[in-house]
Amino acid sequence: MVELFSTIIAVGILLLGAFTLLALVLLLLKHPLISRISAYSNTLLRIVFVGAALGSMTYELAVGYTPCLLCWYQRMAIFPIAILLFTADIRTSLLLRKQVLILGVLGLIVALVHNYIDMVPNGLDICGAGPSCLLRYVNVFGFVTIPFMSAIVLISGIVFAVISKRYPHPSRI
Repeated sequence: MVELFSTIIAVGILLLGAFTLLALVLLLLKHPLISRISAYSNTLLRIVFVGAALGSMTYELAVGYTPCLLCWYQRMAIFPIAILLFTADIRTSLLLRKQVLILGVLGLIVALVHNYIDMVPNGLDICGAGPSCLLRYVNVFGFVTIPFMSAIVLISGIVFAVISKRYPHPSRI
């Protein structure tokens, strides 16, 4: 059952990554379709970050996976973003965009370090006395791990915050 849950989550993360990459390319090309994507950026980010928080809590509380120190740091970026996205519309709130960008970048830095530790077999385990950073609870398709999922979620937050800045809500221009 856990494998099925992990596979569904992994497919969702890969689709999110592909959509985020497409949105980034459209943003760089200044394609007219990007304004349509921007119109739904707030809803998309709410779904992504609440889903990430719920998925993280499911892995911990229902499945029994204990998060390592780096996972906790990534959660310290994802959980507040999930809550903050319900305080305003990212397309109209400069403060919310700044908060998402700052938390997203800080969380992404930790996620990239965690992915490096996970992918490069050098035995580096900086998590200390808690669960090891080297322990892979999830490994779907040979590369989708929990740190990978976290990085994709945080990258999507950064990309869609930038899109919402470049293409704000028409009533607030």
